[in-house]
Amino acid sequence: IDNSQIVLFRILVGFLMAAESFGAIATGWVKKTLVDPQFTFSFFGFEWLQPLPGNGMYFYFILMGTVSLMVMVGYRYKLNILALAVLWSGAYFMQKTSYNNHYYLVMLMTWGMVFMNPHRHASLDVKRTKIEVNSCPNWNRLFFVILLLLVFTYGAIATFYPGWWNGDFIKNSFSRKTNYWLIGPLLGKEWFQLFVTYSGVIFDATIIPLLIWKRTRILAFIGLVVFNLFNSAVFQIGIFPFTVIALTIFFFEPETISKL
Repeated sequence: IDNSQIVLFRILVGFLMAAESFGAIATGWVKKTLVDPQFTFSFFGFEWLQPLPGNGMYFYFILMGTVSLMVMVGYRYKLNILALAVLWSGAYFMQKTSYNNHYYLVMLMTWGMVFMNPHRHASLDVKRTKIEVNSCPNWNRLFFVILLLLVFTYGAIATFYPGWWNGDFIKNSFSRKTNYWLIGPLLGKEWFQLFVTYSGVIFDATIIPLLIWKRTRILAFIGLVVFNLFNSAVFQIGIFPFTVIALTIFFFEPETISKL
């Protein structure tokens, strides 16, 4: 198939991962999570993997941000995407105090990209090697579609417990955010909390079929953008909402992305 989707996704992922890496330093996340703690909670079997001493983790994330930019521009892609996958996996397994399932998604995503060739078009590697290819195997596209299907399917399944259905989870989350600009007063309304509680489950369960079906794809895409921008503003979960938006390009026809 036309490889415009994975080429565009390479650019977006490179940019987002650079923003995540440099942003983790700028917001103090690296200092709070990996530099200051005298003790870290390790994953089973990964006790040997500990944060680098001193300022080592700052350099670690600077390196990760740099290789992300190299992925974005497609310079020595194979080397840099492998480095990104290894570095991100290392940061993921170093501690589980701030575990986030979105980090796991990014790890699977980057390792999948190790086996793809999105640097064969619109990249510095094309200028360097003079080799340009405008197609890719269809499994590249399906890999990302299945990843997003798993994310939203299990997102819906994970809500099937009393704490979600009685509204406590959203109520507790929103009650601490009523001072937010513009949306704060809305977050404190009980009717809105219940709306988010139940509409969130419906959204997670139906968004992928709606994206797959051509007749509802555009409306589903608009809904997904609004949903994820809302999540970004309220829950402040880093690059995840924007990564999901980027992943939706794989639900459109490759030729459509190529024309755009």
